[in-house]
Parts: sequence; C-alpha cells; structure tokens
Amino acid sequence: MPEGRGSTMHGVMPPHYLHELPAEDEKRFEKIFQKLDLDGNGRIDVKDLSKALRKVGVDKYYAEKFLARSDSTKSGDITLAEFIHYVREHEKNLRLQFSHLDKNKDGKIDLEELIKAFEELGIKMDYNEAKKLLQRMDKDGSLTISFNEWRDFLLYAPSTDLLGLIEYWHHTNVSN
Repeated sequence: MPEGRGSTMHGVMPPHYLHELPAEDEKRFEKIFQKLDLDGNGRIDVKDLSKALRKVGVDKYYAEKFLARSDSTKSGDITLAEFIHYVREHEKNLRLQFSHLDKNKDGKIDLEELIKAFEELGIKMDYNEAKKLLQRMDKDGSLTISFNEWRDFLLYAPSTDLLGLIEYWHHTNVSN
C-alpha cells in the first residue's frame, strides 16, 4: 500500500477514500496540501492558507471561507484527510459547472461560451473584458479553458454555484 493511503497523521480518512482515489489524484492533492502547509506541521490553518493563497492572488476572505468549508471537525485547521475529502467534492461540483458552460461539449470553454454564460446570469460583458478574464485562467495560450485549467484556477473558490465561481474568478482578477 502506498505511503499515506488509509491513514493520516492527524485524522480519519473518509471511508470511500481508499476505494475511489486514483494514485495520481492522491499525489496531486498531497502536493497541493504541502504547498499550503507552510509550516510543515501536517495541518493547514488560516495563517498558512492566507499566506499561500496571497501568492496566487487569492484574497484572505476566500482563504477563511475555504478553511471554514473544508474543516469538517471544526478544529480551526485542516488535515490532509479533510483537505482531500473537501477538494474531491469541490472538484465534482467544478466538473458539473464546467460541463454546463461547455455548450458544444468539446471539453473546452471558449470566448463565445463564456460570454453566453455571463449573459445567462444577467451579466453584460464585452468581448475584450471576457477575453481578459479567459486569459487569466488560460495557461496554455489557446484562448480556451480546459477542465484542468478551470479546476486549478477555481480550486480555492468557496462557492459551488456558477455565479459564486464567477464572482471569485472576477475578484481574484481584480486583486492580482
């Protein structure tokens, strides 16, 4: 059994963890967790999270929200087990929202789809503003957003509904 599977330093794994988590996801989650656990104590508290997220342009408000939503034991910090459990659920919601925006089902969100999504939410957005927003998330310069780009950018968003995700996206833009 790979190291770290089935138990944690400070918490109990959710029972479904062992059966459902592919090894590459486990590694990805552990890497993200280690980046956020700045003092290396095996737990992420609001100080760790605020400092780490500030580096990627995420406001302290979102760090506090993320911590509150992922801290299932209400201990004031999160263990790797809590982090993985929360992030897996959050990624399922992100996948759902991504699918909703990807109208032509090509696995990418393009400018037209983005502008249409804003219109559906009653938000008027011109082409240049939408392009700037898309470019913040678009890591490969394709002018489209893959699910991985979407997931990685919105990982710390405390919301799961589309309007909340877009507010977070817009807000992280402004604060960068």
